[in-house]
Amino acid sequence: MSRPPFEERQQELNPHRDEERAHAADMAYAQLRQRGVRVTGEESALDLAAVVEAVERFEAAVSALGGDRMTNSPDSTQPDDARMVLPTRADDESARDYVRRIDRATENLGSGEAAGA
Repeated sequence: MSRPPFEERQQELNPHRDEERAHAADMAYAQLRQRGVRVTGEESALDLAAVVEAVERFEAAVSALGGDRMTNSPDSTQPDDARMVLPTRADDESARDYVRRIDRATENLGSGEAAGA
């Protein structure tokens, strides 16, 4: 399969581009797994980046409210505040749908609604 002209030119300018992209994806997968986020390996690079960014926004909102990532982690049996637990990704949930749900949970932190809503 041939690449579009833009990709061909970028590959000529940076012959390690594909390796760098693969490394970036590996890093994103590792970050998400470390945070307890289920990843399938089927996510695109853009979807991975969007999930990482959504998780980081959620964590920043939790921190701003004085929450602790350790006691409010997805695998906590007794979180301090259930709203501050990152929503669990459903088995059949696309990365984009998961990002939307994380963003709603982030918004709900300020309104007092449940995180999984």
